Amino acid sequence: MKASVIIPTRNRAEVLSVALKSLTLQGLAKEVFEVVVVDNGSTDATEEVADAYAKQLQLTYVSAPEPGLHVGRHAGLNRARSDILMFADDDIEALPSWVEAVVDTFKDPGVALVGGNNYPGFEQPPPAWLACWWERPVYKGRAMGSLSILDFGDGVFDISPGYVWGCNFSIRRDVLLRAGGFHPDGVPKERLRYRGDGETHVSDVVSASGMRAVFNSAASVRHQVSRSRMTKAYFEQRGFAQGISDSFTLIRRCGGAAIPLSQQVRRKLAPLRSVFGSKWRSLVAAGDSVEQERLDVERAMSVAYWKGYEFHRREVLADSELLKWVLQESYL
Repeated sequence: MKASVIIPTRNRAEVLSVALKSLTLQGLAKEVFEVVVVDNGSTDATEEVADAYAKQLQLTYVSAPEPGLHVGRHAGLNRARSDILMFADDDIEALPSWVEAVVDTFKDPGVALVGGNNYPGFEQPPPAWLACWWERPVYKGRAMGSLSILDFGDGVFDISPGYVWGCNFSIRRDVLLRAGGFHPDGVPKERLRYRGDGETHVSDVVSASGMRAVFNSAASVRHQVSRSRMTKAYFEQRGFAQGISDSFTLIRRCGGAAIPLSQQVRRKLAPLRSVFGSKWRSLVAAGDSVEQERLDVERAMSVAYWKGYEFHRREVLADSELLKWVLQESYL
């Protein structure tokens, strides 16, 4: 078995079907890779969709009903038979070269992590402010972490582990185990206080250890961007969630929650207001309405980020059991 594709999913049977269809079209023979679909508590037709592809793929269906993306990922890790683990979101569509390119890249024993392009599959044409934001140059091309979309062009080259994102995240089993697995992620709204920093923790371990992360454009996927994710409200939600994740990371690094919340947040928000205010005035003067709208979304996202950061720090300070959850050694 050359690779194990692991897809956690919850109540998204229709998009899961698209992902599984793309795996039937891989250039690598189905006999040499497996697919593990982890049902993270679905109430729709997820199991039926998985069953429908069982004859076309070496597919295993696993039920892991406890909420949390990390739960699904770890259930897939435990069931997978290969030492090359290809984690993907249920709303991707893999290029036909995806599995083979990942396997080929891992032939170099010095490679710990592999990623590729995450091309946007916009459900509808994006609003002008979002299209403008997406076109801004980042590193070797374009990237928007809030939507997990990335286009660094063609080629094979070393890359920062921070640019290998969860929708297209391939890693050696021993490296993942050495990192202690994934941190909490993808929790339901009512459990946001239990959110962590997901695969970012694993990427940080790879980076700190000096192990190689490699970008291979043949190991690319198309990542669906629904109309609901192309809104100001969605970016505010993402900002709030990222604030929680960064609070989680900092608390683990310092071993506790020591910084006074209101003072911390006021200190961070003050320069933001000043910077955004000056940018806004210059854009108004220039008559650039598209950039004004993009800046408005960015400003709202930044404010939501610090609200999420404060929310999490406050929750941890008030609940010793939550602090224990944040500080526990492993979530495997």
